[in-house]
Amino acid sequence: MKKIITAILACNLAYSYAQINLTPDSNFGNNGTVDLGPNLSRILSYRFLNDKIMIQNYDLTNPNLTYSRISMLNNDGSLYTNFGAGGSFLLPTSYNGNNDADFVHHLNSSYILMISGRKYLYNGSLDQTYGNNGQTQVYPEEIYRKVLPNGKLLIRTINDFYQYTSTGNLDTTFGNNGSVSTNNLLTNYNYPIFNYQDNFVPLSSGNSVLEYDSNYGRLRKMNYVSGNYDASFSVDGNAQYTNGTSGTIMKFHVLSDHSLINYLFDSNNPNSKFLTKTLSTGMLDSALGNNGKIDLPGNVNGVSLLYNQDFAVVNETNYIVPVFDDSYPKKMYLANFNNNGLSTINSQNLLDTGITTAMVNPDDKVFISVKNGYLYLFVNPTIIKRYLISENVLSANETKADAQLSFANPFKNELNLITDVRIKSVEMYDESGRMVLKKNTKKNIDTSDLEKGIYFIKVTTESNQVISKKGIKN
Repeated sequence: MKKIITAILACNLAYSYAQINLTPDSNFGNNGTVDLGPNLSRILSYRFLNDKIMIQNYDLTNPNLTYSRISMLNNDGSLYTNFGAGGSFLLPTSYNGNNDADFVHHLNSSYILMISGRKYLYNGSLDQTYGNNGQTQVYPEEIYRKVLPNGKLLIRTINDFYQYTSTGNLDTTFGNNGSVSTNNLLTNYNYPIFNYQDNFVPLSSGNSVLEYDSNYGRLRKMNYVSGNYDASFSVDGNAQYTNGTSGTIMKFHVLSDHSLINYLFDSNNPNSKFLTKTLSTGMLDSALGNNGKIDLPGNVNGVSLLYNQDFAVVNETNYIVPVFDDSYPKKMYLANFNNNGLSTINSQNLLDTGITTAMVNPDDKVFISVKNGYLYLFVNPTIIKRYLISENVLSANETKADAQLSFANPFKNELNLITDVRIKSVEMYDESGRMVLKKNTKKNIDTSDLEKGIYFIKVTTESNQVISKKGIKN
C-alpha cells in the first residue's frame, strides 16, 4: 500500500510544525506485522542493512538459554533464505567464560560481528580467516566495540582504546603498538548493549566519539587517536543534558546538526521521564520545552502511563515514545512529543497499537526505531510491527492555501507530482544534502537512476513559492 503525502503551500508563515501520521504497512508481513514464530524468547539485538532487517533472540529449544537465533528478513518481512538455513541460524550465547549474552554489534552485507570478538559469515559458520581462528581478543573491563568508517574495529576499555584491522588483527600502527591510553575513565553504562553501541557511542568529527557514562553522569567527546577528551565541548568537556534536574540518560539520538535529543529519567524519581536537547557545542538548548526540558506527562486523557526506556526521532522536532497504561494486561500506545511538549499521531494524543502485555515492568517490552521512512516496533519476544510515516506540514498562522501538491510515497522508478500550479523546477537531495536530480517544468520525474532510500524533494513554482517534502524510493 502506498501513502499519499499532501503538502500545503501557504503564504505568511511565521513557523511550521509537522502533523505525524502512522499507517500499518500492508506490504510488510500480515498488514504491517511479522511474527517470528514459536520457541523464541527475549530480543537481544536488531540491525538494519539496506532493505534487510536482522533480529537476534534467545532460542528456547536449547536448555538454559545457551543459544540465540539470528534471523534475517527481507523488506516485505519474509525470511531472507540466503542467510543461514532458510533465513536463520543458531549461535552460542555465552562467551569469555561467563554467562554474559553475546550480542551482534555490527552487521555487514556478508558477515556479522559479535561483542565476543567472533565473526560469523551469512551461512552461520565462523570465519576462520578472521583474527585468531575467527575471533579477536576480548579485553578485561571492555566497554564497547565500534566499527569505524575505514572498516577498522575500535575497542574501548575502562582506560584504553585498541584498534584492529578489518582482518581481525591488532593494528600496530595505532597509538603505542595498537593501543592508546585515555585521560577519561569510562565505566559501564548499565543498559542493553545494542542500545548504547549505536546510540551512546556515535562517531563525531575529528577521530572522535561521544561517550556517556551513567555512573559518573558524564557526556564527553573523546578523541580515540590522542586518548584525550575535548575540553572545549561545553564546560570543561562535560556536555550539559539537564537543566538542573537530576537525570540519567536512557538513550540519545544525534540530529543532522550534531545536536542531541536526550531521553532521561529523574534519578530521584525513576518513574518521572523527560526530554532535553544538547546543542552541538555541548550546551543545553534552553529553548526546548520549559526552560530546556519537556516533562513527559504521567496521565493523558485519563490514562495513567508507564514509559518505555526507548524512543525514536522521526524528524528534527518530533520524538515518539512507547507507553503503557496501568491496567492488566497492559495496553501499549505511542505518544509523540515535539519541541513544545505532547503532540499528536493521527490527530490523537495517544495512538493505540493494539498490543497488550502481561509484563509488570514494560522497560524492555518493546524497542522502537525509525529507518527509511518507516517506524518499527520490536515487541518482545517475537513481534515486529512496521508503520509508514507521513508528515503534513502545517502553519501556526496560515492564512491562505494557494496550491496543493501530492505524490505517491514510497515511489519507485517514477515520481508523479499532482498539482494545479505551474512548476518551475524540481530538485531532489539525498540524506547528506547532495543534489542528485534537477528537472524543469516536470510533473513526471524519472527516478530509475536513484538508489533506494530517503530523498528531500524541493518544488519551486513559477510564482517562486517553494514546497519541500521528504520522499522514499523503494
